[in-house]
Amino acid sequence: MSDRTATSPVTRSFFRRLTPIVVVSVFYFGMLVYPVLRIRNLILSEPAGTPELLAIMLGPLLGRLLYEWRPATWSRWLSAVALTWLGISFIAFTLVLGWEIIHLFVPLDDRVSGFSLLFLISLLSLVGICNAQLPIVRTVAIPAPAALRGTTFAQISDVHVGSRSGRYLKRVVAKINARKPDYVLITGDLIDFRDITAAELSPLSDLDAPVYLVIGNHERYVDLAAICERLRSLGVHVLRNESLLLGDIQLLGIDDSERKSQVRSVLEQLEPAPDKFRVLLYHRPDGARDAAQWGVDLMLCGHTHNGQIMPFNLLVRRFFPRICGLYTIEQLHLYVSSGTGTWGPILRLGSRSEIGMIRLS
Repeated sequence: MSDRTATSPVTRSFFRRLTPIVVVSVFYFGMLVYPVLRIRNLILSEPAGTPELLAIMLGPLLGRLLYEWRPATWSRWLSAVALTWLGISFIAFTLVLGWEIIHLFVPLDDRVSGFSLLFLISLLSLVGICNAQLPIVRTVAIPAPAALRGTTFAQISDVHVGSRSGRYLKRVVAKINARKPDYVLITGDLIDFRDITAAELSPLSDLDAPVYLVIGNHERYVDLAAICERLRSLGVHVLRNESLLLGDIQLLGIDDSERKSQVRSVLEQLEPAPDKFRVLLYHRPDGARDAAQWGVDLMLCGHTHNGQIMPFNLLVRRFFPRICGLYTIEQLHLYVSSGTGTWGPILRLGSRSEIGMIRLS
């Protein structure tokens, strides 16, 4: 008999199923429950009762799931509140963890610590919520042939209508029209909930310039065919792994995918237009070197939100080193938007919502 005990397929299957449950549970209770209970106990010096404990543990989860069970305006609003609470809890977790480390070496008064943490969390959350309502306009200059100098693209990305309202989209449209761009380019995640109506997206029809969109991961997650049809009915040109000519510009749009080879595999099926300035829209900042080798001059992406809430940006940067801003790869200029809206929590801390004005010069 062998000394090595083989793990049975049933056991391996059990642990594969168990692992994500454990990870999600640790994240949920560690991030949402622990900081709230810790601060509460520091201030009150007594454990929470069962009803209070259940409200802290299950309230945010139920608030989010209600929309899935009963889609309506009120349940979507409740879902937005629950997700914003998740962002506030992330801020709380970071501060409480820092306090725990300091408290290991320096004795701190519990009650004073509890109120101090509560004040800091409230202040940072208020700053983050206000910050999320105020998109900035960021102008970026890109070198281009003389015939195209002065051409301007307005880029919006990751608006996340669903997490955000149609009213927010209307404000974004007003800011774009005030700048009078030649084209409006949307690099995915315009929506993030299912059944977003044409009425809620109708501000797009008020844009004074032609609008072109590529799908992001959230369009893929929900009613992709239906949302593309609604957008087309509003005059939005949806580019699905295709290209078109706009005078001296070849505009290319590629569907979002988790595959790192997506950009290369789609571009191999498209014909580069000779002597045209080539602009590629792709949701995530992957495949830039493949795009450069194909002959793309300008690549516009989003997806990263620049981390949205610090220090989450440190984790995002590990997956997407080109997390935000302008990068150069050979002759290609890559611009990664920090996102126009917010996903989940309506909150930004250490990042800004932006509308990009890409000016060819």
